[in-house]
Amino acid sequence: MKIKVALVEDHHIVREGLASIISKIPKVEFVFSAENGQDFLNKLVQHSIDLVFLDLEMPTMDGIQTFRLLKENHPEINCIMLTMHNDNDVAMELIKEGVSAYLLKSSTIQEITQAINQVMEKGRYISGFAEQVIFNQLHHPVKDEQNANPHGFTDREILIIKYICDGFTSKEIGDRLSLARKTIENARLNILKVYNVNSSNELIRLSILDGIYQPRTNQEILDELKQQDEAVLLRRISRYK
Repeated sequence: MKIKVALVEDHHIVREGLASIISKIPKVEFVFSAENGQDFLNKLVQHSIDLVFLDLEMPTMDGIQTFRLLKENHPEINCIMLTMHNDNDVAMELIKEGVSAYLLKSSTIQEITQAINQVMEKGRYISGFAEQVIFNQLHHPVKDEQNANPHGFTDREILIIKYICDGFTSKEIGDRLSLARKTIENARLNILKVYNVNSSNELIRLSILDGIYQPRTNQEILDELKQQDEAVLLRRISRYK
């Protein structure tokens, strides 16, 4: 029997390219795609699947929220996170919660195929990136969760804090996360309110003290952005192969 697979990805071009790639994998039946978590859950009512690829950052309902709902209501469905963000903390959190695999969008077709097969056979696939995350966690443990995130910020809010501390404007952050500028500005105001401060400089200082943000050089920031952009480009190019 073929492995029934669905895909959740908010970028149309990337979604179409990934759907084309997945549908050509042997022993895989591509069932449907969705543009966000809520769209996926609505369509899931009409379909039966074995596995779903979830984009991490999406409007309406992101990959983390969708994964947690599936884990609670459809534990039989395997979830593979597919993202351009090589955020160790987010990856480690999802691995601990039981995500079936955590893949970067720069992954090759061969690795995506291997992930599908191993997840269906063994329930889990550890990518090279995930292996490194686990290794770092074991050998360089971070502060406990209460100290590292004392205010209980969501994963998206933590990502926004990091971008703010890196010096990005609300528009630039919105472009990176595919969110409206107004959404980012509202998140920024909420974060400042939680910290009870009025400026980004105060936010940077407190987020460093909390262990949420580690200062980086301009080159380190540029290298990460380049890696993210290259991952998106690779997915677009693969559509035409």
